[in-house]
Amino acid sequence: DRLERLLLEAQMLELKANPKADADGVVLEAQLEQGFGPTAHVLIQDGTLHVGDIALCGEYYGRIRTLINDKGERVKSVPPGFPVKIVGLSGIPEAGDRLETCGSEKEARQIAAERVAAKRQETLSNNAISSAEDLFSKLNKEESNFLNIIIKSDVRGSGEAIAQSLEQLPSEKIKAEVVANGVGPISESDIDLAAATGSLVVGFHVRVNPGVNDLAKKRGVEIRLYSIIYELLEDITDALAGKLEPERKEKVIGSARILQIFELSKGPKICGCRVDSGVVKVGAKARVRRNKELIYNGEVASLRHFKDDVREV
Repeated sequence: DRLERLLLEAQMLELKANPKADADGVVLEAQLEQGFGPTAHVLIQDGTLHVGDIALCGEYYGRIRTLINDKGERVKSVPPGFPVKIVGLSGIPEAGDRLETCGSEKEARQIAAERVAAKRQETLSNNAISSAEDLFSKLNKEESNFLNIIIKSDVRGSGEAIAQSLEQLPSEKIKAEVVANGVGPISESDIDLAAATGSLVVGFHVRVNPGVNDLAKKRGVEIRLYSIIYELLEDITDALAGKLEPERKEKVIGSARILQIFELSKGPKICGCRVDSGVVKVGAKARVRRNKELIYNGEVASLRHFKDDVREV
């Protein structure tokens, strides 16, 4: 019934696309994928997108290296009305950004540079002057202040959902202000930006690159990692309310040591571990620490004892 209604509406409104025109579409989701680099899921709304086209998407551009359709198959072109994953952009665009094709890479680079400059100017004009260190001392002041936050997430959609939720948090004296919202692991550049803007770095389903924790300590930047959005929001709400630490009790059920890392061509890395104490269970929350520094916060997705899939070890 829905398809028939859509076809009728399209016919009555004379909604048509031209397959011979230059491609035009909208980004549905974007992320950083191992083996591909920046990828974007795009819905082509007009024209046809081909492998080799020069694409401009938000602040990023590039020659389309690969097109993957909704069945996971590599294709050479995508007509109007079809979703596709594109590989070849110089960075990770925002969900909702328009995708368009350009006549040359030079033209695309110039437009992208202008957009980057405009966004940087907008960021610099932001008057928020709060930091994680003096957050609680400012709670006693009468003027409205901001808690600056830098978000790093596994996919663009998650980061945007977190940013929107933070903006809606109720607080009379201090509000959460998102300074940057990126995709991928927490890097040294994130710490540099956090130190310059006095921001708290929040990671969602991402890891911390080697050496970044040490740099964060030296620069006085706090990093918090989460795997569930509502826990992240609870912690930030508690911080805005003036609580130094959320009241939460944790029970350690086991610990294991990573002995070897197995890398697959696709998917996440596999950790070969030996259980040191207690028990490790599927679905249990887990933290990975290197030299006592937290580098990942997530959960145990699956367990295998030799060749057998098991629920606990």
